[in-house]
Amino acid sequence: LREHIDEHPAGPGLRDVREFFTGFLGYDRPEMLIAREALPKEISFYAVEGRQEICPSFAIAREPSGAQASSGPNGAPSREDIFALVWDLSDDAGSDRAPHLSLDKPETETGSWSYPPTAKFERLLRESEIPIGLLTNRRELRLVFAPKGESSGHLTFRFHELLEPAGRPILAALELLLGAERTYGAALEYTLEGLLHESRRRQANVTEALAEQVFEAVEILLEGFERASERDSSGDRPDWLREALAHDEEYVYQGVLSVILRLVFLLYAEDQGLLPVDHPLYAQHLSVLGLYESLREDEGAHPESMHHRFGAYGRLLALFRAIYLGVSHGDLKLPPRRGKLFDPNAFPFLEGGFPGETMPVNLAERRAEMRPPSVDDGTLFRVLDRLIVFEGQRLSYRALDVEQIGSIYESLMGYRVMRAEGPAVRLGKARVWVELEPLLGMKPADLKRELRERVLLTPPQIRRFEEALKTSRQEAPGDVEALAEALEPLYSGKRAESHRHRAEAGRLVLQPGDERRRTGSHYTPRALTQKVVSRTLEPIIACLGKAPTPEQILSLKICDPAMGSGAFLVEVCRQLADELTRAWRRTGEFSAIAERHDDAELHARRLVAQRCLYGVDKNASAVELAKLSLWLITLNRELPFTFVDHALRHGDSLVGLGFEEIRAFDWAAGQNTSKGAGKGRKGAPEQLSFVERVLGEALDAALDYRGEILALADRDDDEAQEEKRRLLTFAEEDSERVRVLADACVGAFFAEAKPKDRERERERRLRLAERWILEEDESAGDELRALAEVIRREHAPFHWMLEFPEVFYMERPDPLDGGEVNGAAMMDAFVGNPPFAGKNAITASNGDGYLEWLKALHEGAHGNADLSAHFFRRAAVLMGKHGALGLVATNTIAQGDTRNTGLKALVDQGWTLYDATNSMQWPGAAAVTVSIVHAAIGAPKAKVRPILDELEVEVINS
Repeated sequence: LREHIDEHPAGPGLRDVREFFTGFLGYDRPEMLIAREALPKEISFYAVEGRQEICPSFAIAREPSGAQASSGPNGAPSREDIFALVWDLSDDAGSDRAPHLSLDKPETETGSWSYPPTAKFERLLRESEIPIGLLTNRRELRLVFAPKGESSGHLTFRFHELLEPAGRPILAALELLLGAERTYGAALEYTLEGLLHESRRRQANVTEALAEQVFEAVEILLEGFERASERDSSGDRPDWLREALAHDEEYVYQGVLSVILRLVFLLYAEDQGLLPVDHPLYAQHLSVLGLYESLREDEGAHPESMHHRFGAYGRLLALFRAIYLGVSHGDLKLPPRRGKLFDPNAFPFLEGGFPGETMPVNLAERRAEMRPPSVDDGTLFRVLDRLIVFEGQRLSYRALDVEQIGSIYESLMGYRVMRAEGPAVRLGKARVWVELEPLLGMKPADLKRELRERVLLTPPQIRRFEEALKTSRQEAPGDVEALAEALEPLYSGKRAESHRHRAEAGRLVLQPGDERRRTGSHYTPRALTQKVVSRTLEPIIACLGKAPTPEQILSLKICDPAMGSGAFLVEVCRQLADELTRAWRRTGEFSAIAERHDDAELHARRLVAQRCLYGVDKNASAVELAKLSLWLITLNRELPFTFVDHALRHGDSLVGLGFEEIRAFDWAAGQNTSKGAGKGRKGAPEQLSFVERVLGEALDAALDYRGEILALADRDDDEAQEEKRRLLTFAEEDSERVRVLADACVGAFFAEAKPKDRERERERRLRLAERWILEEDESAGDELRALAEVIRREHAPFHWMLEFPEVFYMERPDPLDGGEVNGAAMMDAFVGNPPFAGKNAITASNGDGYLEWLKALHEGAHGNADLSAHFFRRAAVLMGKHGALGLVATNTIAQGDTRNTGLKALVDQGWTLYDATNSMQWPGAAAVTVSIVHAAIGAPKAKVRPILDELEVEVINS
């Protein structure tokens, strides 16, 4: 290696890059390397926004004879002949300047585009559709992998380190990995290309394993808050944690989880260079990675005193405030990001406050009076260690897809904080905490039912439990400790970590809810979301014509009705933004937009996120997580978070009323509900003029306010963001009266078990509504608000047309019908992976009335149908006359009662199934088999050919 190294002022580096490849890496035959001047024109990239053309210095041929056996014009090699691109920055910046360039900081030495060399090179790789490249400033050699449709990753070799004795193993790895012998002499799976693709395939396993570490971080942080509460509540200071637990156990869990979400956002942003990690003030006083390094040093020097040291948590709170409020201190600038995630008033107990308390934000005197929880440095070190170190190595969040990060945190949803009243153990795959003392006196039949239905143990596990209990009773009657030890083989995790799965009386633990226990969570790989979304959008985009305009693309409305972490919406954002940038290029607007917004492609994503994407989820934490996912994919170093509060909403997609039902104060009034739901009524439901008046006023106001929000999507400044928040608040306030009426009506259905009783309760609530609206009787309004609150806690009704009026109003031009105002435009497409659940699981998670509601909602629905079938039906109702859907479903979607309730009903209504995967193993670690179904109605039906299990067919039936 030393033969190829010169001493540069910036440090040791390559004398000649091409000679290094020929002399050291073994590319010594002339046809192995293709010179810049011999490359085809498409192996270059012109950045319009930076007015710079990026060209590789040379390329590595896929075969040793690749430069000779060409299918390209004039004897030039084609894209298919090229294995990897190499860019030596000295070819464009000069051999004197290149070694001084950072690969990660913006520069204008290689051209006028002020952008980091690595980012420039990644764009070249993507544009040329050659995913593998080698970038060098002569001091460093960086392997870059940028496969189409996936996040990029890189591996860097620093020559000054390779020259040292300690660097010899790395030098050997460089030669083994990048040498010509591997490129041309290894079996396909062992070539560099094969290894990189296998590495990506294994990322799903990394996601599953990392999710377990993050769950442990949540538990450690909860324990840290518990210990801090015990320290802080001595004397006359009230116990802030006890007050928070009394408010709501889920509230405490969501608060603790929000800290973890904040940390992962910050780690991702710091790794991506989207926070000023290179600024000394930020690095020394704010950076999460900087804090971890400081704590790691303390742990090494003073391991015994870490739990008696404090200060790290206060530093984190300062960082959270800086992200939320922004910073302007000398040349350190942070824009105010806002957003609920970092809002100090979202969970006041995190700063030592009480539920409902307004935390001091602007007044320095009041901030100085704050007494944050005394979470010790040892706790924070353990939390950060779980988030930053994976299998003994520093985890690069830059290498993770946004979907992976979202999936990790989606796996944390559905828990609540519970205080164990007695000694408890955590059992089984569902991680259910079981208090042992009550089990000792249970009858055998009751015990078996408890273990089967609540703890979800398998029959063999139940037998082992019974054996352990029997042995414990014989050898140590009434000894709970002995029983806990006997049950150790049934603990939820590794036996070496048994301490994590035992809790003393009075300790706080994380207990999964019913739905969490039964459904679990699986990582949705990007390969799956990409396939589902692209096939769904294909006929939608085709309906816009051969050359869609930017405004046509931005008029589309795409929704995920059970969005979880937002993986499908993230992919829709990517693909529609690509369509939008292509449209800008066609219309000649791209250069001006790039000049005005710096990064035109990122601006396209921000516009799409605000104007085209909609999502709903019944888990409030999932809504915040989906926002985080879209923030990450649209994050700009200089701008606030993309505003998506108006479009990502909390609620149950399957429980709610449409316009007709709201006007009639009757869930059976709409044409898409079951006739049987109205048994016991006299005549058809009537439209109530007083409700219609209130609804009309609310919709007019909401449309105006939300229309202004969409009109502001092109603006990213702080004033515009504040105005969007203000407008959304006004829209919600003006709609609240109608929302109370709609919720109270839905609540009448769930309040009673029999049709006649439901009808009687509906009429009683209707009389209350009349008194409230017509007679201005506020006592009646108070009662209705209380009734609405009950159903909101139990089922979170979501009234689509009230929440998204700009999508469903009659005057909306239909982008799939040439922009005509046809009164039929609603959602243009649905995508997603809605939950699967059989009859028993639906009832266990949602109560007895839920199945009856679904049968009332969808005519002809069967009680045995899987829950996913109802999402197909709901999507069909919300799509109007033109649209397409692409949903992942249970593999029984085409069988029996689930088929009759779902796909058969759609086909009978005129829908065409245009793409289906009948049965597919989940592309990840989960042992799950699924189906994928795409269907279209109206104009999109004619834009695609049917494909069944990847084979073109004439027709697909249900």
